[in-house]
Amino acid sequence: MKNCSRPISILLFLCVTLLGGRAVAAAGAPDLYRASYQAEARADYADALAKVRQIRKVAGASYFLSLRTGWLAYLAGDNAAAEACYREAIAARPKAIEAQIGLTRVLYVAKKWHELQVACKQVLSQDGKNPTVRARLAAAQYNLGDLTNAAQGYRKLVDEYPAELDYQTGLGWALLRMGKGPDARQVFQAVLAVSPDNLSAKDGMAAK
Repeated sequence: MKNCSRPISILLFLCVTLLGGRAVAAAGAPDLYRASYQAEARADYADALAKVRQIRKVAGASYFLSLRTGWLAYLAGDNAAAEACYREAIAARPKAIEAQIGLTRVLYVAKKWHELQVACKQVLSQDGKNPTVRARLAAAQYNLGDLTNAAQGYRKLVDEYPAELDYQTGLGWALLRMGKGPDARQVFQAVLAVSPDNLSAKDGMAAK
């Protein structure tokens, strides 16, 4: 480009690349971002979400904005909007794992087990050891009736993270539904030994 210094060209390239293909220095956007972060900090998620939607009007779409909107929509309890925004972010940056992980969070809360299983496997194809996504995949398999794979997934997680009680109870429930009551109760008892008020373990012990 004529009349454009090399450092400025590099800076513009980095801004466009990092923020999803669009410059975002639109008038008012920085103040709206600041206000959005402040609203999030005081747990006013509806206001924080409203601010990022205003940013979109003045600055246009970007990967970062889609990702942040998805996160705030999730916090505000709008799972449909959160899912749409995370999918928009994934479409903008298909290799970005953070957006895919965000999508698994929303699908888990929404109990969309088939979609969750697909999303988890996609993340794990890039980040095979991610424990949070592996646990969500096991939960999806459990709720889809794929108990053998669910139990195997939870057992591997328990071996790697023995103090993570959600993985322990997940394994216990998978074993219980597989008809392995004594093994399941042993798991639940181990959880209750260190977490006496654990509701999942209590329910597991009471289940027939």
